[in-house]
Amino acid sequence: MSQLPYSRQALRAVFLHSKALSNCRRMLLVDPVRELPIALHGIEGLSLNVVQFESISSELLADIAPEMVLAPLLSVRFDILDLARLLTDLGYQGAVRAYCAPVPNAKVICTEVKAEFPKLDFHIFEVPPGSERDH
Repeated sequence: MSQLPYSRQALRAVFLHSKALSNCRRMLLVDPVRELPIALHGIEGLSLNVVQFESISSELLADIAPEMVLAPLLSVRFDILDLARLLTDLGYQGAVRAYCAPVPNAKVICTEVKAEFPKLDFHIFEVPPGSERDH
């Protein structure tokens, strides 16, 4: 799957207006698209740790103690179900948020994730693709 170009402004707006993010102080960002760390940079009080999917371990989660894990809904190496399974197996109990371009019915995806992981605090951030001028 190719990476969609996201507008930095759109990314920042989506995350700044999220209730979950407004209370988050420690975030683990997994395999982000290149624009995402830039869009989140400078959010007051946010400690942002960027990691690759393969490096997630119980030790890493204990060291960072993230309140939220943010990752793409689908990437070349994993999808959100893979991440949810790993985090659940490692005992993570915080919020998990996926981001993606708008999808026809995000509720169906959320229902699927919550059916497999009923205790997981999960939501999808749908971010519109940006124009080339935004990059």
